[in-house]
Amino acid sequence: MKISYALALFAASALILSGCSSSAQAVAQGTPTQTASPGPSVEPSQTSSPAASPSASPLINAHGNIVKKVGEFAGAGGTSAADGTLKFKVTSIEPISCDSPYSTRPAGTALAVALEVETTANFKGGLTMNNESGLTSFMANYWKGYTPDGTRMNKVDTVAVQSCVADQSRLLPDTIGKGEKAAGIVILEVTTPTGTIAYDGAGMTSGGWEWDYRAK
Repeated sequence: MKISYALALFAASALILSGCSSSAQAVAQGTPTQTASPGPSVEPSQTSSPAASPSASPLINAHGNIVKKVGEFAGAGGTSAADGTLKFKVTSIEPISCDSPYSTRPAGTALAVALEVETTANFKGGLTMNNESGLTSFMANYWKGYTPDGTRMNKVDTVAVQSCVADQSRLLPDTIGKGEKAAGIVILEVTTPTGTIAYDGAGMTSGGWEWDYRAK
């Protein structure tokens, strides 16, 4: 399937850290002449560890992503997890054994990232597919992987993970529109037993969200 970007994913939407009073600005990738809005402001002394307290500003790491823990809400289109037009959380990150008869053995480790996603009736994403606009996606090609020293992995959306599981109903839908709830897994292939994975928001230009993982 081919997915093309619409003009804007989350126009003037805010990246959300659950329980925080302040938010980070998210801007969808637009035409080449468009300029991305500045990323979330952060104190120079902030780093990716330890996690920010609920009353602090969202913690932005060196990759420009908001640092999240498993089970924490994230989202866009509002000033808190409660009023965002998109909200989601990663509920687990675990190694998975590929059981599809069509799968090939991963060179690294296959990770199952379990997500719960919800959008409101006012949500409008930046993807168009099969003539339907206003969608978003958590497919593997919108994710990145980083080794413990911060080196970006070349590719986490590999042929091996694209056909990993026999039961395709376990997978999160390819696209999500307004007023929908979905739960499922996204499978990524990582090259190191520990590191981080990041979701860039299906076209956002001002950063996304990032989680630690341990695949052993």
